[in-house]
Amino acid sequence: MLNDWIKFLGTGGGRVVVFRQLRQSGGMWIHLKNTNILVDPGPGSLIRIFENNLDPKDIDIFVLSHRHLDHVADINSVLESATESTKNKKDLLIAPKDAIEGEDPVILKYLKKGIKKFIYTEQGLEVKYKNISIKAHIKHIHRGAETYGLSFETEEKKIVYVPCGKFYEDMLTGYPPNADLMIFNTTFVKPKPNIDHLSAQDVIEMIKVLKPKKAVITHFSVDILKANPKKIAKWIFSETSVPVIPAEDNMKLLI
Repeated sequence: MLNDWIKFLGTGGGRVVVFRQLRQSGGMWIHLKNTNILVDPGPGSLIRIFENNLDPKDIDIFVLSHRHLDHVADINSVLESATESTKNKKDLLIAPKDAIEGEDPVILKYLKKGIKKFIYTEQGLEVKYKNISIKAHIKHIHRGAETYGLSFETEEKKIVYVPCGKFYEDMLTGYPPNADLMIFNTTFVKPKPNIDHLSAQDVIEMIKVLKPKKAVITHFSVDILKANPKKIAKWIFSETSVPVIPAEDNMKLLI
């Protein structure tokens, strides 16, 4: 059986970290059942892809969790490269409708011709592609952008991605339990009531209820970097007994 893996092309989150490039912000490349999925190609994604000896032409599916720049700024550059200026169309792009058809869409009109099919994310969505199911779960509270939790599933494995958004109680039941891997965009150490991002404290609460086999924290703000992601990961483990990996730029994780 072919190895499945995730390459973290960037682990930065928050305006300062991303737009000063204190951490990279290229998103995630998921290789699952010999299918390549690019998730949230933020600033620098195209460069990070080549730096990691990957090729945009190998991408099968593009997934945007939401329309904010730290998640989509490089989508056009990657699409241009992946499709060779739309000559070789890619199969699928999944994103919230406001990212594609809103007042301020994130994909240039001419590059839309490079995608065979657009599917708009909504709660309960399931998209089947070869041997993979991509599912959209609970809608997040995230100002200025329609955002949904996502999972990437095969018969053997379930990878859950918790993107940006403010924690609320329904998230404890709105995600599938017992995932093989759960990836949390963890922007703060403790909750900040006026900012729509998860904290490590929120992640602890979610892990205790959802009980994934393993977790990754990523999408770090200055707050997390100052506290040290490795120490935060150890703290989450001490509270939950679930192994927690603090993501590093260009880290490859077998799944």
